[in-house]
Amino acid sequence: MVSAPPAAAAPAVLTLAPAAKLSRPQFLALVAYWVAIGYLWQSLGTLILPDVVERLVGSAAKGTGLSVLEGIGTVIAIVWQPVAGTLSDRTHTRWGRRRPYLVGGTAADLLFLVGIALAGSFWPLVVAYTFLQFSSNTAQGPYQGLAPDIVPEEQRGTASGFYGLANLLGILSGTVGGGLILAAAGRPAAVASIMALLALGCLATVWGVKEPVRPLRPGGVGPFLGVVRSTFLTPLAHRDFLWLMASRLLILMGVVGIQSFVLYYFSDTYFHGSTRAATGATTGLVGAVILIAVLVTWPAARLSDRIGRKPLIVLGGLLAAAGVSVLLFSGYRWLPEQLLNRLADLLALPPLAAQTLLAGVLLGLGFGAFMSVDWAYITDVIPIEHAGLFFGFSNIATAGSGVIARFVAGLLLDHFNARGELLNLPGGYPVVFTLLLAWILVGTLFVLPVQRGHHP
Repeated sequence: MVSAPPAAAAPAVLTLAPAAKLSRPQFLALVAYWVAIGYLWQSLGTLILPDVVERLVGSAAKGTGLSVLEGIGTVIAIVWQPVAGTLSDRTHTRWGRRRPYLVGGTAADLLFLVGIALAGSFWPLVVAYTFLQFSSNTAQGPYQGLAPDIVPEEQRGTASGFYGLANLLGILSGTVGGGLILAAAGRPAAVASIMALLALGCLATVWGVKEPVRPLRPGGVGPFLGVVRSTFLTPLAHRDFLWLMASRLLILMGVVGIQSFVLYYFSDTYFHGSTRAATGATTGLVGAVILIAVLVTWPAARLSDRIGRKPLIVLGGLLAAAGVSVLLFSGYRWLPEQLLNRLADLLALPPLAAQTLLAGVLLGLGFGAFMSVDWAYITDVIPIEHAGLFFGFSNIATAGSGVIARFVAGLLLDHFNARGELLNLPGGYPVVFTLLLAWILVGTLFVLPVQRGHHP
């Protein structure tokens, strides 16, 4: 049997003194950049890039064009963000370990966003987008290491709640705000809104929180190959962290799978190609998920400080699985007919389509519970002095979940849709929903072996 190579030793850094408690304004400043990141990638990836690509390459090649950009972005996010986080762990400056990367990466973001706004053909767009991925991940990896440096252990649940809310706010504002600006004023204005929010978020975080990290010894970051080796081998020695990453990957694969295919589901099942009607139903379902998640995240985060992180992950996974089950059997009416008809009239949807609103509620409860403790649980099980490395590495699960879910589920959807109905739905959707349900349940089980972490 071949054994895995030993993890590379990370350089010694000063063990931090206990951090002072953060005030609410300091928490808001800390997560301001997280809102900006969410706005950037939600508005750019969901709205602006699809519009730009279709204009540049035409409808017939838009899928291929988007796939090229998504593939490039995923590879860079998976490989470079962890390396940037490790570099920040080893960086020694009077401005701290994280802030030089945050400021430099954001400044470069603004430059490459201008390139995207002005791109007049596809390949200049590819170049600008590639460099944007490098610059953004240069900022994101170290930024994710900043909070573990400054948040005291007793406030991790609170910090996780702020991060969860900031993430959801970024997604919501990117979808609604970015969409309204794009529709009313066009691509340059939409990109300018991203640039403004990134700059403001960066300034708020840099000036609003203090970074107390001081290195044990001066010196450079070390040989680059050593940085890469440490980045991808050090986490392998931390069993609890690997279980959490496997759990995170699978749960996010289930959630992202719903997001990726729900438009097709409504179109194929209830509206038979009517894009406008399917988009309205999709907006309602996704909106319910986000709204419920926003309402749940903060109280769930505070609750995790009392009962621990693991119960919230398990509860969230079971609720999300119940939501997927609603979609799996959505070809049947199982709510009282009178109630269902009233709901359908209220939402202006077919009765069975209106019934899926319950899926949105359950998924929102589950996703909110997961988001409320995700950051805190990772922080609980990693060595804090190497937070940039570990949080950068955790992006492998975040970025990889969408690629895996869309690739596997997409193939199954096309294959089984061509074979007729199943459970009163086009045949691909029960197969895909069953797969997503299995991913969420297995991901929930994978959190059970985690031993370390916050315990009340």
